[in-house]
Amino acid sequence: MIYDRVLLAALILGVWTSIKLVEELLPDKALYYLPKPLALYGVLVLVISMIIHSTWLAMAQRRKGFFKTKFETLSNQIPTIGYYPSVDIFVAIHNEERVVSQTIENLLNINYPKYHLYLINDHSTDSTKAILDKYQLLFPAKIKVIHRLDGISTGKAGGLNYAFKHSDGELIVVFDADARVESDFLLKMVPYLDDEKTGAVQSQKRILNSTTNYLTKLQENEYCLDNYFQCGRDTIEGNVELRGNGQLIKRAVIEKLGHWNEETLTDDLELSTRLTVNGWQIRFCPEAITLEQAPINFKSLLLQRRRWAEGSLRRYLTNISKMFGPKNNISMRQQFDTFVFLSQFAVPIWLFLDVISEAVRYLKDQETHLTSLMIISFVIWLITLVNLTFGIRIYRRFSWRTSIKRAFETNLYFLSMWPVIVLLTVRKVLFSRTRGKWHRTEHYSDLEFEKT
Repeated sequence: MIYDRVLLAALILGVWTSIKLVEELLPDKALYYLPKPLALYGVLVLVISMIIHSTWLAMAQRRKGFFKTKFETLSNQIPTIGYYPSVDIFVAIHNEERVVSQTIENLLNINYPKYHLYLINDHSTDSTKAILDKYQLLFPAKIKVIHRLDGISTGKAGGLNYAFKHSDGELIVVFDADARVESDFLLKMVPYLDDEKTGAVQSQKRILNSTTNYLTKLQENEYCLDNYFQCGRDTIEGNVELRGNGQLIKRAVIEKLGHWNEETLTDDLELSTRLTVNGWQIRFCPEAITLEQAPINFKSLLLQRRRWAEGSLRRYLTNISKMFGPKNNISMRQQFDTFVFLSQFAVPIWLFLDVISEAVRYLKDQETHLTSLMIISFVIWLITLVNLTFGIRIYRRFSWRTSIKRAFETNLYFLSMWPVIVLLTVRKVLFSRTRGKWHRTEHYSDLEFEKT
C-alpha cells in the first residue's frame, strides 16, 4: 500500500517537476527551438507511440487474415489434438442461485474426453449450496463441489487456491458463475498450450446480455475493442492478458508462480503480469468464445471498472522494475506494448495536470496553449475511434458504415467515463489507506432476460 502510494507520487511529480525545471532553467534562446509547452509535448510523445502501436497491430492482423469479413470460417476451425491433457474447470461462485444451474448445464456439455468440474461455493448465503449439492449427486464422476463456509473469505483468488489443492488436472480453466461456452471450447483452446514457452491462453470474451439495454450494447462494442487488442498483441508477440473468465493455464506454471495472489483486486491481471515478467507467453484464442453478463446499470458498471482500474494500476506499480529494469525477462516489443497500454493511465493524468496549468496561465494573463491541448485530445479520440471500428467490424461482422456508427457512440461513452475512473483511481492509490473492495455484479437468469 505505502509502496504503491510513494511510487505513483514519485512518478507523477518526478516527471512533471523535471519538465517544469527544464522550462525554467533552460535559457530563453534554447527554449525558442523547443516545442512549447514542453509538458504538452510530453503527451504528444505518448500519442505518437499510440499511433505507431495501433498501426502495428492493424497491419499484423491484416497479414493474418483477421480483417476478412468471413471471420466465422476462422472461428469454426478446430485444430487437431494429438494428446488430451486432463483439465480441471474451476467455477467461482458466490450467491449465484439465479444463474448457476444454467452455467453447470452448459459446462457439462463440453466435448472433451478428460475434464472435471470444480464448483467453488465461496460463502454463499442463498440457495446456491443446495443447487450445487444436487448436481454433485446427479454427476458424482464429473462434478466436485467445494464449500468454503468457514467465515473467512479471501475472494475469488482464495477460492481458486483452495480448489487447486484438491485437484490434479494438468490444465486449469477458470470461469465465473455466469459463463457460457460452446461444446468445442476446450478443443479449440488446448492446442495453444503446445509450445513450452506458453503458460496460459485466454479465450475471446463477449457479452451475453448485449441486447438488454443501450449500456450493455456499448459494453459489447467495448469488448470488441478488447478482443481486437488482444488478438493484435498475440500476433505481434506482445502481452496478451488473462481476463478472469475463460482462461486456461498450465498447472505446472501456477505452481512455479506461487498460485493466485489473494491480496489483489484483479487476480487475472496480476497473474498476467507475473507470467510475463517470469518469461511465460500468454496466447489469445479468438476461435473460442466465452459469454458473460455485463452490468445493466451505470452504478454497477462504475464499481466494476474502478476495481479493474485500481487492480491494473497496482500490478503495474508492483512490477514496474521487473518490466523496465535492467534485469528483465521480457522483449523490447513487450516493453513497448506495455508502455503504450500504460499510457491509458498516463494520458488522462497528464492532460488533467495540463488543464490545471493552462487555467493558471489564463488567470495570470499569460499565453495559453488550449488549442494544442484540444488537437491532441481529438487525435486520441480519433485513434480510439479507428481501433473501435476495426474491432466491431471484425468481431461483430457489421458493415463498415454500421461499425463506424457504433464505434462513434461507444467512443463518446468510453472516453467520457475512462478519464474520470483513472483520476478516481489515482486519488484512491495516493490518498487512501485501504484498497478498493470487490463489488458483486448482479447476474440474471435467461428467463429474466427474456422478460426484459
